Amino acid sequence: MLTKQAVVREAKRVTLSTMHNAAATAERIRVKDALKRYDASVIKNEPLSGELTSILFVITRMVRFHGGQTSILRLGTKLSELGVRVGYAVYKPQSHEEMEICAASNLSGYKGELIDSEGFSKLLSEGADKEKEYQVICASSWDTVSYVKKLSGYKAYFIQDYEPYFYNFGELFLLSQKTYEQGLHMISLGSWNKEMINRNCNTVSEIDVVDFPYESKDYPECSRSYDYRNKKKLTLAVYLKFYGKRLPCIIPEVLNGVKKRFEKRGVQVEILYFGEAKSFKAPYGKNLGMLNKDELNELYKKADFGVVASMSNISLVPYEMLSAGLPVIEAEDGTFNYFFKKKTAIMMGLSSKELYLRMKKAISTEGEISLLMENAREEMRGLSWEKTAKQFKKALEGGGQ
Repeated sequence: MLTKQAVVREAKRVTLSTMHNAAATAERIRVKDALKRYDASVIKNEPLSGELTSILFVITRMVRFHGGQTSILRLGTKLSELGVRVGYAVYKPQSHEEMEICAASNLSGYKGELIDSEGFSKLLSEGADKEKEYQVICASSWDTVSYVKKLSGYKAYFIQDYEPYFYNFGELFLLSQKTYEQGLHMISLGSWNKEMINRNCNTVSEIDVVDFPYESKDYPECSRSYDYRNKKKLTLAVYLKFYGKRLPCIIPEVLNGVKKRFEKRGVQVEILYFGEAKSFKAPYGKNLGMLNKDELNELYKKADFGVVASMSNISLVPYEMLSAGLPVIEAEDGTFNYFFKKKTAIMMGLSSKELYLRMKKAISTEGEISLLMENAREEMRGLSWEKTAKQFKKALEGGGQ
């Protein structure tokens, strides 16, 4: 007869074995599904002749409150204003009505044609209407590259991040990384992606770089005092996503340590998370969920510091915070300092004590936070989606020449 301890040990073994098999099965399904759609061929792009007249961005599905898709809509809208016919197509099942709702949630007043999954299937068919063809077909993520290669036209690849870092080192990491070696004309949002691709891949096509922009009109600077020396409460607006590149487990623990240290000095710390669904459990603070532009502006006005972890290519969020006049705390092991050369933020490592001391110094040193903000304004001066769209258009028009 088994002892109680033996029964517990056997139950744990069975549970761990079941979890391991479930995780392995789920990963096998993901990889098998990706391989069904994956085209590993290397293409030869025919040079784009003349001026850019039309472009189709291919995305997975249109999703609400999605930063990357908002950037695509902003870029497409500015290209449309430059006289380019713009389309946005999804390859996964999605109705036109749902696409409209999601696109408007990301960017009200966007310009360009939405093409649902049924419409995109027609573009892929042999009997497709030639008049509806686009001059340039642009991938927006690694999983869209194979679909882009199925359509006629100049093949481009808008790279907003180094996507292999979205996965553990392994099969999906490899599949995503190899798309940078398949001959598409790559255009990187900022130079960090280009550096990572050149370092890790054997490219056969050019990589152009456009400025990482932000929309200053959407996040106007509000009047505020940066003298926090006598404040008895500090409010932190914390951008938190489930993805590992946003440090969803580390940030709450580090901030909780900071909170405890400030409370010993009689300063209350309020932690307000945003960016993930309200159902996402975030400890030591309140999760506000996914916020629209107006709600974000209100949060940025209320907060004393904004906290973001840009562990891969920099997020739009610190730009928005700084534009609104909100001092930023960023991850020192991320890419923020790659884009901002001057001291423009308080840097956060893995130590809550170290971050507490850095925050305390910035708060107690007269003029230090104001100087951070002045440096940030100087570094962001001249950035705009209009400028980036012109750079993007010029890069395509010079493609293959």
